[in-house]
This record gives sequence, structure tokens and C-alpha cells, in this order.
Amino acid sequence: MSQLRGPLDAVLSSICFGLAPFFAKKALLMGIHPLYGVAIGTVTGIGVNALFILFTGQTRSLISMKRSGLKFALLASGCNTVAVVTYYCAMSLGKVALVVPITCIYPLFTMLVTYLFMRKSEVIDFWTTLGTFMIIIGIILTV
Repeated sequence: MSQLRGPLDAVLSSICFGLAPFFAKKALLMGIHPLYGVAIGTVTGIGVNALFILFTGQTRSLISMKRSGLKFALLASGCNTVAVVTYYCAMSLGKVALVVPITCIYPLFTMLVTYLFMRKSEVIDFWTTLGTFMIIIGIILTV
């Protein structure tokens, strides 16, 4: 089961990422301001994560976190915050069927940054590169 855990988590993540835009657009169409949508999502996320940390006994890991790890976690959080705010703003102004594919070009940026800064620890092979460019081409065809 441990070998399937990563791929199964990725599938669940994909399903949730696929459903979230529908619910977000419905909320925006019913008058929720984009920043309120972000705030609701953030508070809900904090609550769920706090329960997870509490019930899985991860509080010690949280307290003993390395500063270097915390720095990168904060950078990731900052990027995620900008992404979510701009996503909700885009959803409030555009069509879900157009906004979602455009936001899905992020593998291109991930590959570029990974190649530039992590090439010793992360191997980017031909198939990964080809798959990423196929995703981008698919998005371009969709838009």
C-alpha cells in the first residue's frame, strides 16, 4: 500500500482540484467577493490542517522544525497565497472553462525552477520534459 500512497494522494488531489473551481465559481456567482472566498478557504485549510496535526501526533515535528525548512515553507505559502488570490480574482472575472486551463500551465514554471535550482537532487528526464510540454500544448489548444 505504501507504494500506492503517493499516486493515490495525487489522484485525490487532482479530483479535489477539479471540483474546487466549480464550487468557487458557484460561490462567486452567488455574490461572494473573491477575497472572502480566499479567506474562507484559508481558514478552512488552517482548521483541517490543525486537526490533522493534532490527531496524527505531529505536534512535536511542528515544534522541532528546522529554520531552513521553515523559510522555504513560508516562501511556498507566499506563492500559494498569491496564486489563490489571483485565481479567485480571475474566476470572478472570467469563465471557469477558460481560467482553469490557463492556471494549469504551472508545471512549466515548476520544471524551469527545478532545473535551475535542484538539478542535482531532481532528475528531469526526456519523458518528464515531453509530458510537461504536452500538457502546455493541450492547454494552448483548450484556450
